[in-house]
Amino acid sequence: MEQRFRDMIMQMREQQKPASPTPAPQFVPDQLSAEAKHLRDFRKYNPTTFDGSLEDPTRAQMWLSSLETIFRYMKCPEDQKVQCAVFMLTDRGTAWWETTERMLGGDVSQITWQQFKESFYAKFFSASLRDAKR
Repeated sequence: MEQRFRDMIMQMREQQKPASPTPAPQFVPDQLSAEAKHLRDFRKYNPTTFDGSLEDPTRAQMWLSSLETIFRYMKCPEDQKVQCAVFMLTDRGTAWWETTERMLGGDVSQITWQQFKESFYAKFFSASLRDAKR
């Protein structure tokens, strides 16, 4: 009887032990998300950064134009263009984007390339400057 009692106690202790944690899956580079692959491909073209400077509006236009050229060559899907462009913003450009993203709904995956360009041009290359250049 004592042996049976000890066996029951041992069984209860075994059941109360926490289960060993399952190992986390190892990240394999081949498992990159589609977004990460597009960004990696985009960066192979060595796009320039844009710091948000308002001193030379032509520079803003040239930056956006250079991105569009890269997008054409790499056949970048429309839904990836904004994320690639945002990755190349620095300083005041990043600050502008953070504000703009909130104003446009706060979800970068829902903001179209057209919306990005319109907001970008409104801030860094106003309509009067565009018309004057024509």
